[in-house]
Amino acid sequence: MTALVAVATIAGFIWKRGQGRVVKVSGHTISEDYRTPGKTVLLQFTTEFCSPCAQLKPRLEKIANFRSDVEFRAIDAVEHLDLANSLGIRSTPTTLVVSPAGEITARITGVAAAEVFVNAIDGRPSTTYEEITI
Repeated sequence: MTALVAVATIAGFIWKRGQGRVVKVSGHTISEDYRTPGKTVLLQFTTEFCSPCAQLKPRLEKIANFRSDVEFRAIDAVEHLDLANSLGIRSTPTTLVVSPAGEITARITGVAAAEVFVNAIDGRPSTTYEEITI
């Protein structure tokens, strides 16, 4: 029983370590259906029963409300399974930062501080979470 708890704890730490990381992405573009001309789009992939998704949504909406150059869109990953698969979405919430030109510039998996999203929008490395460059 103790071994099971230890394994579950280690697995939890490994999973948590990947949450909120910014992964710089280049060379991928997204369809005009999910873009807004002249604006950076925060494209959150979510599912109906995802409580972290529900927790993150107001944070992303607030960023979009305070910045006129940013728009927020939520996409149900189950309803848009082909799109989620084509973009490599494996868990929710996953948020893509999409430039006005449609290029995906960053991918943030999990719940992160607003600062992480703002830094990703502005192309600055996050000071809160480790940045991974591909």
